Amino acid sequence: MHDLEQSGFSEFDRWHALARRTRELLDAVIGGGNLPEGGADYLAHRTLPHVEGVQAGFVGWLRSDAAGLAELRYLLDRVGSMRVEGPTNDAERRAAAAEAVAEDDLAGRIGRPAALRAAEPWNLAALGHARLVLAMLPRIAAEDVRYPAGRRTYADIAVPRGPAELSDRLEELERSLWHTAVGRRPDPADPVFRRAYGFFDAADRLGQGAFGSAA
Repeated sequence: MHDLEQSGFSEFDRWHALARRTRELLDAVIGGGNLPEGGADYLAHRTLPHVEGVQAGFVGWLRSDAAGLAELRYLLDRVGSMRVEGPTNDAERRAAAAEAVAEDDLAGRIGRPAALRAAEPWNLAALGHARLVLAMLPRIAAEDVRYPAGRRTYADIAVPRGPAELSDRLEELERSLWHTAVGRRPDPADPVFRRAYGFFDAADRLGQGAFGSAA
């Protein structure tokens, strides 16, 4: 990514490069149906660990006074593995089995499954950056929207209104990336995939001169 303007803040430059490359990979999978060579490893080794770091920052940021009792109970109930209903028919069972094989293959290649990492010093900054991206997303001008299908707007993608919605959005983002990394072809009409693409589209635009140059 030598063509990127360097801001002088290496971590922000890294996030910008990651956002741009991830958006390019999502463009490729929409256009061709498959990730290019090395794309799955990039999502697994670079993009997903970054999102996991944002989630770790969320856990470190959350305090008992950040939400009401009902919302805190909801968040506590989500600690650990996500509650997902099992397959209910033959088609869903075949899809689940195929996805499990793909996930095992990718986990074998990268040496681990996707999982939350221990908190690191930059996790809170990564969370702040992600919240800024999510706030910016619906405000991107129509002519700047790069999603290649449907309406040329992100105005309908609501900004998370509290910790529970923010947690849901981050987990949704991770899940969409993981499905793409293991080879599930996204449906361009899927609003979940569109929100994931929009996140990296907005993060890429935010990085373009947003921090100026400290050099």
